Amino acid sequence: MVDAQRELLDQLMGKERNASLEEREKMQRHFWDDDVCKHFLVGITPHELFKNTKSDLGEYDKLFDMRAKHEWDALSQEDKDKYPYQWDTLDLLKKLIEECDRKIQRGKERCEADERLKNEPKKLNEDEAKRLGQIQEEIGKLGKEAEEAGENGDIEKAKALATKVEGLKAESEQIMKKPDDPRFNSRQLMVCEVSGVLMSTTDSESRLKSLYSGKQYQGWKKVRDFHAELSKLLEGKSRPRRPWPHEDRDRKGSRDRDRGRGERSRRDRSRSRDRRRDRDDRRRRDRSRDRDRRRDRSRDRDRRRRRRDDSRDRRRY
Repeated sequence: MVDAQRELLDQLMGKERNASLEEREKMQRHFWDDDVCKHFLVGITPHELFKNTKSDLGEYDKLFDMRAKHEWDALSQEDKDKYPYQWDTLDLLKKLIEECDRKIQRGKERCEADERLKNEPKKLNEDEAKRLGQIQEEIGKLGKEAEEAGENGDIEKAKALATKVEGLKAESEQIMKKPDDPRFNSRQLMVCEVSGVLMSTTDSESRLKSLYSGKQYQGWKKVRDFHAELSKLLEGKSRPRRPWPHEDRDRKGSRDRDRGRGERSRRDRSRSRDRRRDRDDRRRRDRSRDRDRRRDRSRDRDRRRRRRDDSRDRRRY
């Protein structure tokens, strides 16, 4: 019981329902995720409708995620039509209805066969046929005797003979009708045109009420009604093709990221070239300043040398 409740909560709220807010943000599903039930998004869950009934569709591992459902419901009809989920659901419902209709047809054929069998004369075995022939002969003989007795005014004899005739007729009917012969069962079967369930003409009102409020009838009624609504909604529309909008956005995002990386790379290369030019300019300026300093030092040495020479010349004279 606890496991079943946990599974239901996981389907409705997601397995990450107990995680922290940050973890839930990372784990949150979108309606296009593969593990989300697309029929649930559209508005019907056939596997849940018939669970634990004779129409059970078997195990189903997709999730009924409420946040994904809200995300889907927030889309406009135009945006919903860009995804194939409505058409996929319509195809599934059509398949289920066709299978149910075949079941209904088989049920009708069975009821018709039972009715034909009921109206067919019984096939007698050798002893029954022999005794039935004897009875018919005796009835004929006693009938004549009763008629003669009546004409002769022997009323008592005529009544006694008539009583024997009635007894023989009852025996004849008993031969043709046996208590265990299903053809003579007063119950007549009929088929529910919605669910294909067999019903009896002798079912009580409470039994029929229980049938119409039951899971199978209500499930098949919803399948048929929803199929009609969805068919009308999609009438004249074409099934969309890939890429789906979210895939297209992902590709555009990827291209934008690629362009961004390309632009950053170009900017990086440009900045690298600028830095190289700046370094080259600084080196050139440094070399130029070095040359200027060397020239200045050389001039200074020349001036000092000339002054020393001039000084020696003056002392000599």
